[in-house]
This record gives sequence, structure tokens and C-alpha cells, in this order.
Amino acid sequence: METLERKQSRVGSHFLIPHKDKLIPLAVEDIAYIYAELKTARVVTFGGQTYSLDYSLDEMMKKLDPEQFFRVNRQCILSHRAVQDISVWFAGKLAVNLKVPVAERIMVSKARVPEFKAWFTKGL
Repeated sequence: METLERKQSRVGSHFLIPHKDKLIPLAVEDIAYIYAELKTARVVTFGGQTYSLDYSLDEMMKKLDPEQFFRVNRQCILSHRAVQDISVWFAGKLAVNLKVPVAERIMVSKARVPEFKAWFTKGL
């Protein structure tokens, strides 16, 4: 019970995203994926909006539910709900295809494949 309470207090339901001269409330369930671009983290919603974050990917993983989000590589965190399908790639890697458009192919390294599969099938 205590572990569940700690998890719930750690995982937020919304973020305030700075955008121009406003703070935009963003529900966690609206996040499709988060990626690193140069030295900035960006969040992409299921609606296709992209926002810059004040957090690093490491900080975001601490704030997100690990059952709903997975860091597939150094540049990208995925929402379980955003995964459309998964392609087997050469050298034991996986390519993840999302329900929203992405600029670059999202790859799961060979070393992370077993952990990714376990995370993905846990929710099914």
C-alpha cells in the first residue's frame, strides 16, 4: 500500500508547458512521445502539437508512469498507447511505428529489446 502511495505521489497527471507567453496544461494521457533535439526535450501530443519542455528525458522518466512510458533509446520516450506496430529490424533491433507522424524512425537497440517486449506485453 505504501509503495502504491509513493508511486502515485511521484507520477503526475498534468504538466505545465511553457509556450510563448503562456503555460499550457498538458495531460499525461495526451503525450504520444517525447524526444531529445539538440539540448532540448520536446513533447508530441496525439493531436500533433509539439512543445518544448523544461525537463530532460531523465527527469521526465522520473515523472512518468513506467507502465505507460518507456525510454526506447537515448533520444526517445514512448507512450504505450502511441505504438501502432513494431517491425523487426536487422541486427536484432526493433523499429517502432507510432499512431502519430514522426520525423525519424524510432529504433529500439538490441540490448533494450527484451526489456521493451516485457514492458509492452505487460499492459496487454
